Amino acid sequence: MRLVFIFLIVFSFIFADNKKDINQTKDINETVTKIFAIKNDLSKNEFYIKYLSYLRYQELQKELEKYKYLSRRNPKYKEKYQSIKTEIELLKPNSDIFKTIVNLKELPPPPNVTNPFEIFSAISYEKKLKNIIESDKTAYQNFIQTFQKLKELYKLEKKANIKDNNILKAINDFNVIKNVYKTKLDSIISQAKIYKSKLQEEIKKEINKLITLAILIVISILFFTFLKIVIKKYVKDESVYIANKIINFINLTVILIIISFFYINNATYIITILGFASAGIAIAMKDWFMNIFGWVVIMTSGSFKVGDRIKIYTQNGNVKIVGDVIDITLTKIVIYEDVTLTTYLYNRRAGRVVFVPNNVIFTHPIFNYTHHGLTTVWDGIDITITFDSNYKKAVYLAKEIVSKYSKGYTEITKRRLKKLKSIYHIKIANVEPRVYTFIEENGIKISCWYLNNYATLNLRSTISAEILEAFKKEDDIKIAYPTYTIIKKENEELIKTQTPI
Repeated sequence: MRLVFIFLIVFSFIFADNKKDINQTKDINETVTKIFAIKNDLSKNEFYIKYLSYLRYQELQKELEKYKYLSRRNPKYKEKYQSIKTEIELLKPNSDIFKTIVNLKELPPPPNVTNPFEIFSAISYEKKLKNIIESDKTAYQNFIQTFQKLKELYKLEKKANIKDNNILKAINDFNVIKNVYKTKLDSIISQAKIYKSKLQEEIKKEINKLITLAILIVISILFFTFLKIVIKKYVKDESVYIANKIINFINLTVILIIISFFYINNATYIITILGFASAGIAIAMKDWFMNIFGWVVIMTSGSFKVGDRIKIYTQNGNVKIVGDVIDITLTKIVIYEDVTLTTYLYNRRAGRVVFVPNNVIFTHPIFNYTHHGLTTVWDGIDITITFDSNYKKAVYLAKEIVSKYSKGYTEITKRRLKKLKSIYHIKIANVEPRVYTFIEENGIKISCWYLNNYATLNLRSTISAEILEAFKKEDDIKIAYPTYTIIKKENEELIKTQTPI
């Protein structure tokens, strides 16, 4: 029994030792596997690769000095010397370990928010700032993970009784780099906070400025709108349109002045620039400026307004335009052509919308048919009778007819001229119809003049028809017109003579 017991004890000790050896072997294998796994990760790690490049650069610097000395003594070392020198040039970007590994993105300078449009740039900059900080933090975390792997590798190698001074040196170097990395990251984060705080303050200031500006613009618009309402209520209809145009222009000018006070920081500088630029602009855009100046003259002089019937000569007087003014803009007068005596005699076209530049008022005469309510003009009809006609009876009949149809316009003209005396030096002349007789080579011309509405064709047509009918009824009044006399003589050709009219 004692022998069996001793055997069992010995057997148990042997079995325990074997089991311990197996566990140790297993533990070593696991440690070695971890070491290889970490080294494999480090071989692909950006920070560790840059660090090895830095170490290689330092080693090559030492070797360069060595082979530089040897190449002077033995030419066979020159090739090696050049090879090391080339490799050093390639690794030169890794010469500074801190610049190589501490690769943080720098913050771009913040924009200056001086107008509402730059608020969007500031918001975009804040997003960009946030992305840069997140990127830098991620880079720092990756560096810390690399540092942790180096420490873990050192512990595993120590556990496996592997002595690796390079890892220990890398840990010491990475520890120094970590402090620099953290300091620089904290500095960038602090700078980002300062930039962000500054931008938020500028954005808030700009929004407050924009709100104040909007309030002032709304007040200006409301004031001038109220002014329009008052004018519409107390001013005559024909003047309301022009008044509204002037008020709109003043309102726009006031708004531009308000905006300029808010957003032009150096008014003297702007005025200086405009002073130099205006000379060139005035020459290049002479007609455009003359149109604007013409608009000012039209609006302030009262020569004509929207709704007036006017005649304008353009293109050296070759083109005659008669129509109603339907709009006056900063650059042009808009006229709607009507069927008038001018269109009948010259244009043979009507109903067109004509755009005339405002500067025409400085170069061509403008005839206003409806100035200050004076809507009548003198119109004339000429008719020629033969020399043997009773011209006195013809004059009497013509005067009776034109007096009959123009009586209303004569009375209107008298009243309007009295009102115009308060504005112009006018001597009220005879406004009754006038009939003149003239001796012409082909007969006696009777010229009838009478006051008519500015749309002359209707009344002109009516009076002409009445005169013709009246003359036809009289046996002793004959209207002269072109005639031909044919005289036939024996043995002679026909002789044709024409009596001109």
